[in-house]
Amino acid sequence: MTKRMVMIDDNIQDASGHYLELSHMLAKAAANSGLPVILATHKNFEPDDETLQLCQVYPIFKTTKMIRWSLGANGKSSYPRDIKGNISGAPSVAKLSQIIFESFRHPSRKPKNMLIEWSNSFREFLDTAKITEEDLLILNTADDFTLLAMAAALSNHKNQSFNCHLIFHFSTNDKQTKSGRVKNDPMRSQIEVALRCLKNHRVTIHTTTEELKHEINAVMNRDIANAIPYPTRICRISEGVNNTPCKATFAGMPRAEKGKHSIHQFLENLEHHQLIGDSKYQPSLQLPRKHWRSVVPKTMHHYCADNKIEVITSHLSTEAYQKWLDQTGIGIFLYDPIRYQSRCSGVLLEMLCRGIPVIVPASCWLSSQVESAGGNGTVGYIYQNTNEIPMLLKRFLSERNQINKNSRIFSEKVMKMHVSDRTLEKMNL
Repeated sequence: MTKRMVMIDDNIQDASGHYLELSHMLAKAAANSGLPVILATHKNFEPDDETLQLCQVYPIFKTTKMIRWSLGANGKSSYPRDIKGNISGAPSVAKLSQIIFESFRHPSRKPKNMLIEWSNSFREFLDTAKITEEDLLILNTADDFTLLAMAAALSNHKNQSFNCHLIFHFSTNDKQTKSGRVKNDPMRSQIEVALRCLKNHRVTIHTTTEELKHEINAVMNRDIANAIPYPTRICRISEGVNNTPCKATFAGMPRAEKGKHSIHQFLENLEHHQLIGDSKYQPSLQLPRKHWRSVVPKTMHHYCADNKIEVITSHLSTEAYQKWLDQTGIGIFLYDPIRYQSRCSGVLLEMLCRGIPVIVPASCWLSSQVESAGGNGTVGYIYQNTNEIPMLLKRFLSERNQINKNSRIFSEKVMKMHVSDRTLEKMNL
């Protein structure tokens, strides 16, 4: 049987977003290498034309967002589990509080049920798709809890040796804080449990940044991870880099770690500094339909009616999202630098590949990208506090031509670094 690349991602539920985009980029690289591609997704996923051209799709998972019960920075768990989903170790008052916390969850969102459901779906997929030892299994969005679920599923396949590649994206816990150090120990324990169960299989852990590689190696007390470039599209230079007003884009639906709670104050600051208007900036945001009126200050709703602030309240298809970015003049990132200390931002790469200048927070992976281009004033700016951004936007208006030129030059380097063929090459596939 021909070797196939088998991508697994329960997070893919609709024909948009970065989970699907990652699978497209990996699938295109696989096609360039002559590998047939299989994609296992959530059961709700209805493949678009591009996905069907690239992959044979199996919408099989009934659960999603497994990272909810990770021991990493994005998870709600505090104690390691066994492959059945039970909290392991001696009982304690603290563990009892975690169990009580989980007991109030809907049955479909309880960690034990989610682990069992994911494992059962994965086993069914292995049989249905006739996965063999020759195939390359790629867990596109890996974390310690999903790894545990995969280990539970493959524990029944002891006579086979699958080739498993796990791509980690999300930060571990902040080792500078006591709570972070406390959670990293059980995270190591949980990963070790999973890896022991997978000892008959070939398991390789990848990370999408060098910083995350070092974090995971530190958590595990050994070199276990390999850094790979996050793949992105080959793009043309944004049509919006010279437009007036300059479209200042906050790309992607905002979440807590992406500065959701900072947008309201930020827009007020822009208005205070008279930066919204025909000759200056048009803020452009993607916001949930039922929440945008509370995110945008009430006194500024008339700007939305006049399109001086662009609010997109629907999920964009991949094509519509790419067109939106192609009209951007500058990218604004209100991200939490702690959560993005070692975490890659696909949106930032998409903008840098288009030659779009950016404004990013200091002391995180995003600022390291701007620093690699020469630092402040080269392809954008780095801020310590969001209150600095209005003054940086004023500065940009006077430096725009040179920064646009620098950004165009830097875009070639970024695209060369993050082309999807190079990702598979670094994965040794």
